[in-house]
Amino acid sequence: MGTIVEWQELADMMNICEVMASVGGIGPEALPHCQDAQKALEEAARRFESTGKMGLSGIGLNAIKEVYEYHDLQRSSVPRSVYEQMIVKTRNRVKSKSKEVVEIK
Repeated sequence: MGTIVEWQELADMMNICEVMASVGGIGPEALPHCQDAQKALEEAARRFESTGKMGLSGIGLNAIKEVYEYHDLQRSSVPRSVYEQMIVKTRNRVKSKSKEVVEIK
């Protein structure tokens, strides 16, 4: 069980991992795991809307774990300045509501 803040932190990490993999070309093998994590986070949000409880399935937990590991490898394999650029790219992508952005309402 988690909180909305923790859900957002996981979504932010997954988004950064996805941008680093797709736009930055850093760890592109993470993309399938990002897609699985995104589905799991969407399911958790829908579940929270209907039950008031935030949680991930076993498959979702595994997907988040994989994304966390890839994100950690991505972050440690580039200089801090490149990592910060990826954070900015991610933020801009979310703000612009790029076609890749899934908005949960």
